[in-house]
Amino acid sequence: MNRSEVVHILESNDFHAKTKFGQNFLCNENIINRIIEVSGVGPDSICLEIGPGIGALTEPLSDLCSKLTAVEIDKELFSYLEETLGDKVELHLCDYLKLKKSDYIKTPYDHVLSNIPYYVMTGIMKKLMVDCGNAEKMTFMVEDEAIARIICEPSTKQYGPLAVLVGVYGSAKREFTVPSDCFYPMPHTTSAVITLTRTERGFEITDDFCSFVEASFSKRRKTLSNSLSAYLSTVDVKISLKDALKSLGLEENIRAEVLKPLDFVELYKLLLI
Repeated sequence: MNRSEVVHILESNDFHAKTKFGQNFLCNENIINRIIEVSGVGPDSICLEIGPGIGALTEPLSDLCSKLTAVEIDKELFSYLEETLGDKVELHLCDYLKLKKSDYIKTPYDHVLSNIPYYVMTGIMKKLMVDCGNAEKMTFMVEDEAIARIICEPSTKQYGPLAVLVGVYGSAKREFTVPSDCFYPMPHTTSAVITLTRTERGFEITDDFCSFVEASFSKRRKTLSNSLSAYLSTVDVKISLKDALKSLGLEENIRAEVLKPLDFVELYKLLLI
């Protein structure tokens, strides 16, 4: 889908990009093809797309994969997708963050794709790793500057809950830049495509684990013990945090930003599983 096609679809249907939904429509066929290529989607893939828009990525995906489910928040665009894609895609009209897992996952997805607006990036990625943690690969388009919060090392300023969850899920890779002129209307920022590839660890990312990680970073300048004190007072722990840290060879006064993603897993398992 190129720029002229996108403009024609928008104008002929009297559609307007809605700022509240962070809408900027991809209109570069080379970029679309590259996204599909790095996603690893193939004929046997069962795919989930969040935010299909007017279907720039949805249509070629529906022709390629075995099954495609798409979740769209905009009623007008949802109706357009229903009319143009028919039975090729299972469509859900909903804010993805409010969608229950049982309402959209009948068969586990092995590939997930989304062009994520920055203001909901953390929430959507977190929900996907909880609901679709067994997916082989996730492919996201995000603001280029936001990648520093996704792909970063412990003891850095950007390191936080999102980077931990990504590290527990698997490995992350920045694939390529997407200039602003590849969208209509043009955003004020540059985007980039990243992929997350799952690593089998025998551990499931749950809402409870996410809460544990978030609580760990609740007081970044304080020790982990200080940050977790309120959270641990509300749950049944198997052993004390002090003993758990000691058994992992970690200092009692350690801060969350120093722990590696898998340290959080081992700590959580000792305390709560």
